[in-house]
Amino acid sequence: MGIDTTRCRSLAKDPGGGAVNWLGFDSDWSFADPLLLWTAALLPVALLVRIIWRPKAKDFALFRFVPFLPHSHRQHTRSLPLLLQVAAVLLMVLALARPQQQQRLPVEREGIDLLLCLDLSSSMAATDLTVDAAAGSDTRLDFARRAAISFIDKRAEDRIGLVAFARDARLICPPTLDHRSLLTLLDDLEQVPEGREDDATGIGTALARSAVQLRDLPSKSKVVVLLTDGEETVATAGSAAIKPQEAAALCREWGVRVHAIAAGPDAEATRQTLQAVTSVTGGRAFAARDATALEQVYAAIDQLERTRFQQLPWRQVDRYAPFLIAALVLWFLAVWMNRLLWRVRT
Repeated sequence: MGIDTTRCRSLAKDPGGGAVNWLGFDSDWSFADPLLLWTAALLPVALLVRIIWRPKAKDFALFRFVPFLPHSHRQHTRSLPLLLQVAAVLLMVLALARPQQQQRLPVEREGIDLLLCLDLSSSMAATDLTVDAAAGSDTRLDFARRAAISFIDKRAEDRIGLVAFARDARLICPPTLDHRSLLTLLDDLEQVPEGREDDATGIGTALARSAVQLRDLPSKSKVVVLLTDGEETVATAGSAAIKPQEAAALCREWGVRVHAIAAGPDAEATRQTLQAVTSVTGGRAFAARDATALEQVYAAIDQLERTRFQQLPWRQVDRYAPFLIAALVLWFLAVWMNRLLWRVRT
């Protein structure tokens, strides 16, 4: 049977909603049975009844006949047992209401296997992504490299690899946790010179190569992030090269999700073409018309893939035991004081 937990917000309230601050410590507290706290309101009634119906004191000499007698320790502390019993009852009420604390469970995050797939065709030498005049000589590849480096730095728990492609696709680095070596290899990438035989854009080949690399890895989540500034130019009509749609079907079959980034002034048109490919795998296509947009796209992909692994579980932990133990200790201490220290001897 589920417990309807009501937040104990009367002590302190977190503006964000939900966290209660007790004694200056930030934590999320609640009572499993908060209605039982109302039983504490009966305590004043019980005290009043005790005062009214207490036993009549034995006759003794009037105080005015012995005005200078010193007060004994019993007189100084005669109310202490009653105070201890009151405190014990209050603690018992708190224990019965079952105070609970919401705790975050320790989680062993499972990183994902991810391949960055980077276009090295000669068109990546264009300098049209610049938004700052001081960086006028930076190419599309330079901006793509910097954005990829920032992306890698934020994902320390993921195995990340690198595939570079033009006409053909090459595995530069398999998915690894050695990000320092990966960054070195990424920095060493050089684009294909214009007019060379392999100066083309083989998106289908690159995706197929990435899917093959990720297929047999044991991780539950496998992702390809492909960046290009153009459309497929290798798998044209009559070509035996694998087409992007065929590569996307392989990715879907092998559980590989593909996100694609179209860079450059014509990014939106390229994005629409890539969307037909990525949607097959459950991924998304993005357009980045300049360097700022490129950084934003990588940040969006970073958050998109993190949501699958950062669902931090919580649990309610009962905290009534300390209150119950303290109540019993105080109650028995009060009984002991009444019977041994404040007992009337005849």
